[in-house]
Amino acid sequence: MDTATAAPGTGAPHSLVDVFTAVATAGPDRLAVSDETGRSDYRALDAWSRRIAHTLHTAGVRPGDRVALRMDAGRAAVAALLGILRAGAAYVPLDLRNPAERNAFIVADSGVRHLVGERDPDWGQELRHTGSGTVAALAEGPDRTGPETLPQPSGEDLAYVIYTSGTTGRPKGVPVRHASVVALLAAARDRFVFEQDDRWLLFHSLAFDFSVWELWGPLSTGAALVVPPQWVTRSPEDLVGLLADERISVLNQTPTAFTVLARAREDGGRPLPDLRYIVFGGEKLAPAALRTWAASTGLDHPRLVNMYGITEVTVHATFHRVTERDLDGTDSVIGTPLDGFAVRIAGPDGTEVTEPGVPGELWLSGPQVTAGYLNRPELNADRFPLLPAGPGGVRHYRSGDLVSRDTDGALVYHGRADLQVKLRGHRVELGDIEAAVRAHESVLDAVAWLRESADGGQRLFCVVLCRQGAEPDARALRRHVAAKLPSYMHPARYRMVHELPRTVNGKTDRAALMATWSENHG
Repeated sequence: MDTATAAPGTGAPHSLVDVFTAVATAGPDRLAVSDETGRSDYRALDAWSRRIAHTLHTAGVRPGDRVALRMDAGRAAVAALLGILRAGAAYVPLDLRNPAERNAFIVADSGVRHLVGERDPDWGQELRHTGSGTVAALAEGPDRTGPETLPQPSGEDLAYVIYTSGTTGRPKGVPVRHASVVALLAAARDRFVFEQDDRWLLFHSLAFDFSVWELWGPLSTGAALVVPPQWVTRSPEDLVGLLADERISVLNQTPTAFTVLARAREDGGRPLPDLRYIVFGGEKLAPAALRTWAASTGLDHPRLVNMYGITEVTVHATFHRVTERDLDGTDSVIGTPLDGFAVRIAGPDGTEVTEPGVPGELWLSGPQVTAGYLNRPELNADRFPLLPAGPGGVRHYRSGDLVSRDTDGALVYHGRADLQVKLRGHRVELGDIEAAVRAHESVLDAVAWLRESADGGQRLFCVVLCRQGAEPDARALRRHVAAKLPSYMHPARYRMVHELPRTVNGKTDRAALMATWSENHG
């Protein structure tokens, strides 16, 4: 189904509300979303979201408002999200697992005027409020289809504001327009073969931008969205069972989450014949994490796709289908830009890098690039420059990620520029150390960092995720790394583990690893 185009009778990009309305009208009896409480077809979800929109409008929500959404993922949360958009507002997702202080900051910084879902006892009591019970009750009732009170959001209106992790400071709000998401869906249509019979899994938190892709992939194509219980997403063995039982065909994973899922599937031996795509994003994908899976399943069913993207460029910016050649190497290939993107690789002096194999910072421009952060004008001037400089320039986003081009022109991801450290006069890429460690046959993943040791000096430390039943000997691992890296890049200490801590977004939690190391080693 082709929905990611212009609105009927206009040349302007339409909104997500238009996308959903077109799909619901074309296939009202198709399954739209299911969770452990039940199932809703497109007709029911359409009517439910309209009732929510009218309720919000009656409560004072107006076009251009920002509405906080704080609910467990499920049918009701999906209906509430659609209802917020139908009211002409933008949703601001708050993860229930976030500290109250973080959510309170997001509410204040984003200028939220209304809250849908659960209040936190420590903040937000002054906000107008539509509770989860009200949302659930609106699943039934008289249809509210009158256009007289509900606005029709345009492509230029905001759809959502998602806050980045804020690991280097306070969280940063990224406002994203309807048109940017529509552009993502249109670009994806040319790279994937999505079908109405697909069944997508909503694996990620609504506060993580990967969820935008997981929601609108199915809702823009007439497919079904399956929302698992939260505890299942944290249990690899149960998740494998759910993927099989629910016949999931499109799965989205961070590499960290996939590593433990693949191990659970291998240990359990349960086939997943319905899977057609596994899409990776959110962090660097190391080929070593895919080799065991590919050896037993191959690369055609499901297809493995590596996509690079960040909140500031609307989820995904590149596409690469994983090949046997990738598995034979160590490079993390992220492929070619989605349609609409222009790529610039900038060297340390700001000039463009064109030679294959030479890394530089990735700059992106195109319809998916957002206008900047909320309330951060100085940061916006640095991270969202105009090229050429001046009012007539094209807005770019400086990603802070290091990439190069291979000899075929594809982009290769090297890691964050801020993971480059200085050690005894040498400039060290932590990603190079991690890649060398991952190349050992017994290693699935590795995380390296620089910290001050007890004697006041600086040392490199490395946590190693081992294959089940194949923990490498530390001396053998040191010999392996010594054959690949100069001595100043050798970790002083290793720690073998069988699980890496994850953030609520499914990424490796570096801060938790470093804190645990400090507790155990002083």
